[in-house]
Amino acid sequence: MPNISTHSGSSTAWWHQLGLSGGFDLESRSARKLLKLYRPTVFVSRSDDGEAEKIGFDQLVALIEEAERTERTQHEAAIVDRAAAAQAEFEAAFTLPDADKPIVDGRWAGFSRGEATAWCHNLFQYEPHGFVHPGSEVRVRALAALRDGQLPEVFGYPERARELRDSGLTPRLYREYREALGARTFDPSEVRHR
Repeated sequence: MPNISTHSGSSTAWWHQLGLSGGFDLESRSARKLLKLYRPTVFVSRSDDGEAEKIGFDQLVALIEEAERTERTQHEAAIVDRAAAAQAEFEAAFTLPDADKPIVDGRWAGFSRGEATAWCHNLFQYEPHGFVHPGSEVRVRALAALRDGQLPEVFGYPERARELRDSGLTPRLYREYREALGARTFDPSEVRHR
């Protein structure tokens, strides 16, 4: 929330301090003129136990700021956790018991089992597809299959991996390049649902 001030003398309009944008135009001249005449002084909490707590405007702004800081901290921690889990899945591809076994059938033919598994993790994590149904269901099922030791042949990933390999990249080098460019692994929570 931009430019929140926790004191009453703020030059920022109070409705901006709360991040409000209602079903009417808060920036229209008439709405702004009316809203400048009034400032909320008390907010009453909605409580399940029937006890209502009254707080002032500045307290509400401080609560909003704290909630947003907490949300940002949790989001940043989730990014770190997701990246560590993604890296662990990627590294595990090279330690599979049959990692060196060549694949002879299917769209992954010509790759070793470990190499194909590593490419799968890279592509699911850095080149995600399948956000709209039925693709979203295909994605969920394919990821579950990958984590269960199978090699899904979805979203053109085998062909993309072959194209990357033919350009001289290994799964590890591809990942290093993506990280050097600042790319983050896919975060399902960032997919917008309309």
